[in-house]
Amino acid sequence: MDDTSKVTESEKVVDKPRVGPGKKANPLTNFFLDRKNIIIPGLIVLALLLIIPSLYLKFIGNKNKALFFQNATSLNTTENGVGDVNYKINFDFAKYNLINTPFKPSLPEYQISIPDLYNITNFEQSLKKQFTDNQKAAIAGENFFITQNLDKFWNDDPDSVSQRNDDWTSLYARIGGGAIWERAPENSVFITSDFLLHVYHKLLEKEFEYLENKKLYPALKEITDSVLNKAIKDYSNQSNPENKASYERIIAFFAVPKAILDAAFDEMAQDTTVDQKVDTNENILKNLDDLKSRIPAYSYTKAKAEINLILASATISPSPLFDEFLSAAGLVNPQDYTQFTPRSHYNKNSILRSYFRAMMWYGRSNFALKSTELTRDGINISLLTKNSGQLKNWESIYIPTAFLVGKSDDLGIYEYNTSLSKLGDKSIDKNTVAKIQEDMKNYQGPQIMSSVLVGNDVFGSSKGELVNKTKGFRFMGQRFTPDAFIFTSLTQGDEAPDPVTGQRLPSSTTALMVMSVMGNKTADPMVLNWISANAPESDRVLGNNLAALKDKFSKISTDIWTQNIYWGWLYTIKSLYTGDINKSGYPMFVKNDSWNLKNLQASLGSWTELKHDTLLYAKQSYSEMGGGGEPPTPPPVPKGYVEPNIPFFDRLIALAQMTEDGLKSRDLINGIFVSRSNSFIKSLNFFKAMAVKELQNETISDDDFEKLRTEAGYMSFILSALPGEEAHEKDARSALIADVQTDIKKNQILYEADGIPNYIYVAVKDANGTRLTKGLVFNYYEFNTPIGKRLTDQDWWAVNYTQDKSLLPAIPDWSQSLYK
Repeated sequence: MDDTSKVTESEKVVDKPRVGPGKKANPLTNFFLDRKNIIIPGLIVLALLLIIPSLYLKFIGNKNKALFFQNATSLNTTENGVGDVNYKINFDFAKYNLINTPFKPSLPEYQISIPDLYNITNFEQSLKKQFTDNQKAAIAGENFFITQNLDKFWNDDPDSVSQRNDDWTSLYARIGGGAIWERAPENSVFITSDFLLHVYHKLLEKEFEYLENKKLYPALKEITDSVLNKAIKDYSNQSNPENKASYERIIAFFAVPKAILDAAFDEMAQDTTVDQKVDTNENILKNLDDLKSRIPAYSYTKAKAEINLILASATISPSPLFDEFLSAAGLVNPQDYTQFTPRSHYNKNSILRSYFRAMMWYGRSNFALKSTELTRDGINISLLTKNSGQLKNWESIYIPTAFLVGKSDDLGIYEYNTSLSKLGDKSIDKNTVAKIQEDMKNYQGPQIMSSVLVGNDVFGSSKGELVNKTKGFRFMGQRFTPDAFIFTSLTQGDEAPDPVTGQRLPSSTTALMVMSVMGNKTADPMVLNWISANAPESDRVLGNNLAALKDKFSKISTDIWTQNIYWGWLYTIKSLYTGDINKSGYPMFVKNDSWNLKNLQASLGSWTELKHDTLLYAKQSYSEMGGGGEPPTPPPVPKGYVEPNIPFFDRLIALAQMTEDGLKSRDLINGIFVSRSNSFIKSLNFFKAMAVKELQNETISDDDFEKLRTEAGYMSFILSALPGEEAHEKDARSALIADVQTDIKKNQILYEADGIPNYIYVAVKDANGTRLTKGLVFNYYEFNTPIGKRLTDQDWWAVNYTQDKSLLPAIPDWSQSLYK
């Protein structure tokens, strides 16, 4: 019997009840379960956060064994459980040039009553309804409120051709109104930080989609083909039995992504109907069959078993290729095959799906240093990559993704080739392998672990001891992210309890903890509420670890915060943490505590887009009307407003410029994206200049107000389809979802999601009048569903782009007061 069919009783997949005793069913949960025919593993399932190491520590145990899963811990773990981290990447891409804009807030304090707003009646007439008493009370009291967006602005068919490029820009175009002669008082727009962060996300996502389609996929395919062909050629020349066996494993290792990558459709002839049919399971397995006559029988058998598990994406199972050697080295380390479901933008076409699965394979497969056989494989892979002339191609993938997310957290080609160079030109024998294993002890081990470990020794081991067991070679290793480190420091498996408090950390978490550790004081009491409700038995250890993490993150220097796109995005989000700044001279709506809640929601909404965009890599014009005669006099210009956060603009401009410069310096984007990036930065500078004038209570010209009315809508063009491409409804949709934690104890997956944007109404008063304005904000969700097949954007769209909102989960308790 093939070894892949051997499943222990604890590894069998069984159905789980959808709702536990005494628990109310979540309509969203049942919708997804019914719609997707989800299989709930009864195996000690542990779902990793994709290839991103926004990964966490999880566990399940019984009297005989324990399962340990940790996704972001440091080897240098201190007594309080919070490790020391080497944050810095070793690549220079582009300079982060932060220019702090001088400004002097000069607005006098004021109050606004409903009759003061000259255009409130116009808003009500355009809405064809009156503002409610609660809404009017919010306008007069806090000067703003948020309301759910119930407008129908999308096409029902996501594959239909669309004139929209993006939800947000098309909605802002509606708010701002049409031609200059049609403008009206209710066209007073309010430009939010939410909107501008979203546009950055969409632009970056499009740039990386282009890069992955045009450059990274071809490079990955060439690497795979070349190294595989070199391995097949050299296999027959191996006289050493251990090396011959190693080559059989290596051939299987590269045959898996070879079969997957060859199933992608030619992107130059992309047709949605054809594209959906090319990377089927049958075609992928046929590609492997085409290799059968060229590769050893062992390699074919193992590769086929791996591909079947990858395509099913349903279980955590022993790896057909790796398990024998991991077990022999004392590692019970099953593979999480649920991670191979293409998500984020990688489900858009066959090239991206193939690229996703292949990169997932290269990133998750660990040639553990504890195994002599797998260490030999890592050595041979390093040599094959070098000797096949593919090091440059390998770097052409690794370096851009390091710029996006960060450095690999595992040993890889750099470390192994460096170690091999010390030994000189020697044949690979047992002595060579032993020397490499010994030399690798001098290299930093993983700061993040993204593996499932099972064993009796979990109970008495520390995080550092367990993570060191997974030290090994990965062909394209996963990356360290700071939020992953936060989550892992605040969650725990069956390893030893905290020695100071005697308490164990909880198995679940919330994104509020990330915000709190990064310095958002508005989140602090909400975190305490979460602990009281969800983890009261962990209150002291969580309190200690949170304090230690806050201390560490408060000391991180600006050059670390701005070292790459991921960190720079977080640094931009931090500019929204305005709860404790001096707000003298600011508009009154900014001074309300509720505005801090709005900014917390914006921070989490943007962070969700960041997690979505980096999901694979971390351990995302005006035309004039012609005619005859004198042009009519246009109506008075509506006077909008820009959210007045100058440090936010400074940081986002610096981040956008660094992104453009870094990609351009390595010839990774073409002129179209450079032009679009420049246009985005130009718009940011305009909005910033408007915000400075607002804060300094200056009179703003009609020309500037007219540009403000239309600028957000015009920004749609930088998110449009590229020349030769066709715009589809699915490309315009902004609702997205990312799974960020799996809790085995509670049998649930934690999701962060953004729905369609909601409306915000803000009353403002300055030298330009007292008026009501309207804009867009993030529609942020955090919720759990039972463990099963991971949700995709397409699943999330089904409950957002519909008039029936009953299947949506509830918004967080802490944000409900913002909605009127």
